[in-house]
Amino acid sequence: MKGFISFLIAIIQMIIFSSCHHEFYKSGSLNKEYVDANGHLMLLGRCTKQRLTQEPFKAWFTKNYDEYTVDTATAEKFRSLLADKQIRIFMGTWCGDSRREVPRMFKILDFCGVPSTRIQLIMLNNADSFYKQDPAHDERGMNIHRVPDLIVMDHKKEIGRIVESPVVSLENDLLKILREEPYAPHYKAVTLLIELFKNVPFDSIGDGSAELSDKLSRLSSGVGELNTYGYVLMAAGEMQKAKIVFHLNTIIYPKNANVFDSFGEYYLKSGNTALARKNYEKVLEIEPGNENAKKMIDQMK
Repeated sequence: MKGFISFLIAIIQMIIFSSCHHEFYKSGSLNKEYVDANGHLMLLGRCTKQRLTQEPFKAWFTKNYDEYTVDTATAEKFRSLLADKQIRIFMGTWCGDSRREVPRMFKILDFCGVPSTRIQLIMLNNADSFYKQDPAHDERGMNIHRVPDLIVMDHKKEIGRIVESPVVSLENDLLKILREEPYAPHYKAVTLLIELFKNVPFDSIGDGSAELSDKLSRLSSGVGELNTYGYVLMAAGEMQKAKIVFHLNTIIYPKNANVFDSFGEYYLKSGNTALARKNYEKVLEIEPGNENAKKMIDQMK
């Protein structure tokens, strides 16, 4: 009898836990709000379009949605191709590019009649330790390094993405992706590295730095392309990849103080103060008045 009562209590506890967990999932998994260090409200994790139409996001969402004119002639060409596709949009409410492009994306998807059940909207953080991550880590394995990122999925397989902004226009880019025609989004240098990390051992990438950096220099849009990618990798704990990216950026831009500052920060976070100091000294060699480098070197004394 005592054993039966204990079993019954355990069952009741499981039911209560399950009920509470379900309620948390139902009420807490969407439209999570967070106030950043500057007192600004942001959304994190999975979100609904409807939340963006409410304050304080309504001001920019509604304006950019209403003011955008859909290229209906081009959209009609891919409307039927969207019928069995899923759309994933990664963005940040703190990001100017997201504020501009995401309302436009939704206006096109609304015109094409894509139901909300086939659109997943995921909000990312901009804090250093969680840079371009969401609480549930839906970004893992998705190679998100810029936002917004609109990814077209076909039965869980990615067929293409628009990164940060369209190459030609949202409609023309989507048409190419949905027709599975050759299409390359912005940030080709990062795209190349993502493919290398998937298919080539890290040691081989490091050994080919000179040849690889030459190729990357022709693809890179500027210092910020690999720098941002390095910080994304570092925040995700992928330190070996981050080291390669920061190192390559110093080879591509040897006269830019910021790339050495970032490499110095990488080494500090890795616990290698000697190499951190070396990179901050390089910053001062390029920019003798750089206050951050001076401060960091002083802190390492």
